[in-house]
Amino acid sequence: MRLARPFLVLTGSTPRSFSTTSQICLPYRTPRGTSRKSRRAIRLKHSGVQYSLTHAPPSFLQPFQQSNNAESSSILFPKEIVAHLDKLVVGQSDAKRSLAVGVYQHFRRLENNEKALTKWAFAELRLRGPAAEDEERTPPQKKSQRQILKEIQKREDILLEKANIVLMGPSGTGKTYITQKLAEILDVPLVVCDCTTLTQAGYVGDDVDTVIQKLFEAADYDVDRCQRGIVFLDEFDKLYTSADPMHTAGNRDVGGKGVQQALLKLVEGTSLRIKDPLQSKRKVEIDTTNILFIASGAFSNIERVVARRIEKRTLGFGGMSTESIEKLDGDDERISSKVKDELLRQCDQGDMIRFGMIPELVGRFPVIVPFHSLDESHLMNVLSEPRGNLVSQAQRYFQLDDIELTFSKCALQEIAKIAAQRKTGARALKSIVEKTLIEAKYELPGTTTRAVRVTAKTVRGQGYQIVDDTVDDDKLI
Repeated sequence: MRLARPFLVLTGSTPRSFSTTSQICLPYRTPRGTSRKSRRAIRLKHSGVQYSLTHAPPSFLQPFQQSNNAESSSILFPKEIVAHLDKLVVGQSDAKRSLAVGVYQHFRRLENNEKALTKWAFAELRLRGPAAEDEERTPPQKKSQRQILKEIQKREDILLEKANIVLMGPSGTGKTYITQKLAEILDVPLVVCDCTTLTQAGYVGDDVDTVIQKLFEAADYDVDRCQRGIVFLDEFDKLYTSADPMHTAGNRDVGGKGVQQALLKLVEGTSLRIKDPLQSKRKVEIDTTNILFIASGAFSNIERVVARRIEKRTLGFGGMSTESIEKLDGDDERISSKVKDELLRQCDQGDMIRFGMIPELVGRFPVIVPFHSLDESHLMNVLSEPRGNLVSQAQRYFQLDDIELTFSKCALQEIAKIAAQRKTGARALKSIVEKTLIEAKYELPGTTTRAVRVTAKTVRGQGYQIVDDTVDDDKLI
């Protein structure tokens, strides 16, 4: 029997030699008919395992020691995440906490599962011992079911399950914005996918697999980063299936229920083969087990579903109390918004199923994060408080032309009041500010004007005011 020549262990991609000859790996016989490149790969694999089992690790490898020091942890704690989000997002304190805890637990889960799987793999190698001299002639013995059961029962570590998140709230409350800022501080690839363009496989539209294709591109074609990324499913509520038999009988819901069913294995965890844009004939296998899915949607009128569930009580022959529903339909916007926010806090998976989502998909999103609506005080803070707010952006545009722009307090209140009436959340603020400043942006560049002030009259469309030293600031309202 001819044996292959002994060689040294490769550490990473750089060969490293050791001082003693006893650290040279044991030889291994390669099968006949294999090429030189394949024989070398087989030798590297088996000799590396033999060396790790029969020799102590080199001195340059330090053993892993878990540290409780906060500075040594590479994962941000929930309080640190919320403290950063407070500088960027106004309000939504409950949503920030729930999101921070969910993301923190997700990365802790990845860390725990990697350690557990590595520990089990090394325990399996120790039980097998050094590889046989001729593994081709002596195949490994098959374990009985009782042996496998005993080994599983001896395992102390457990694998943690994934907890995907659903963001629920009115439009313009910051659901997408918070997720984007989270991805920035966590340094993970994030892709925002519009669920309204997804269809069942075989129909016109984007297949569900294109979601992972976009994430792979956002990860700069790095498989490891892609498998730790975040997929944000926007307009998730538009996938609901209608309960009306007039629309469902005899028709295939390819954009609603069909997409929900296609998302089942993708969200839970499966292996997909997607195209590599760098090499047209090559496909890359992506495992979605460790990808965090965050679904977002307004879920319009789901508060009525919650109200019927909570306030259902028998009056006579199955009557129902409609006190909350009457408040939702009332003329007072403050009361209706307050009641709606309170009902969203009590929303559960059963309400989502009654809304039109299939139970199998709802069960894969155990965390529900409600977002409250924004009133006038919140909208005023959005204008001026966060980093990079709309007021500072407008002032920066005028600074490029050496013009100082200021807003009076009454102007900010008027902008917030108009935005609250439009019922589109913070998205209405930018359009109002742009409409207010359009005349000043057209007239003032290239003139000798060096200061301009926006007042409540400017917001109402009565023109801007040039700031003069002789004008009292109290009159500029």
